[in-house]
Amino acid sequence: MVSAVRDYGFSPRGENYATTAAPSWRRASERGAKPVNHEKHSVDIGQFTKIPNRLFSSGTARDLKPSATLLYVALCDHANRNGSNTFKASDKALASDTTLSPRTICDARKKLIEKKMIAITREKGQSYFYTLPIPELDRVPLAKRPRLKLQPRAYHARKTIGPNKPEE
Repeated sequence: MVSAVRDYGFSPRGENYATTAAPSWRRASERGAKPVNHEKHSVDIGQFTKIPNRLFSSGTARDLKPSATLLYVALCDHANRNGSNTFKASDKALASDTTLSPRTICDARKKLIEKKMIAITREKGQSYFYTLPIPELDRVPLAKRPRLKLQPRAYHARKTIGPNKPEE
C-alpha cells in the first residue's frame, strides 16, 4: 500500500514540488562548478553615499586614523544629502552619525584639514560650514603600499619566533 505524501503546512500554498531530482550543477566551467540557482542579479543595497574612489587605493585612508576616515565618509554622506560640496553640519549630528566623541571629531577634523581633504569656516557660536574639495588622489599599486609587520598571535609562536628566542 502506497501512502500519500503528507503536507505538514511548511510549503507555500499552491506550489507543487517535483518528485524527480533536478540536476543541481551546470557544466563545469574554468573556475569550477556553478550552482543552477546562482544567476547574476543586480545588488540592491538601498541608498548609498559617494566617496572618492581612490580614498583607499591611494593610501590616504591608511595615513588617516580610522576615526578621521569615518568622519570623512560621514561628511561625504552629508554632502550627498545636501546636493552640494559646501554644507553646514553640527558636531552633535556628526557624533550621532559616527558614534565618535566630540573630542575625537575635533582631532579628526584637524587631521582632515592638515591633509587638505576638507576646508571649514565657522561663525562664533555656530556650526561648521564644510567644503569638500575634489581630492587629487593618485593610485598606488598594492605591491608598493607599505604593509604593517604583524606579530604572531599565538603565545608559543611569540616565545620561539620573537627577539627573545629560547636558548638551546
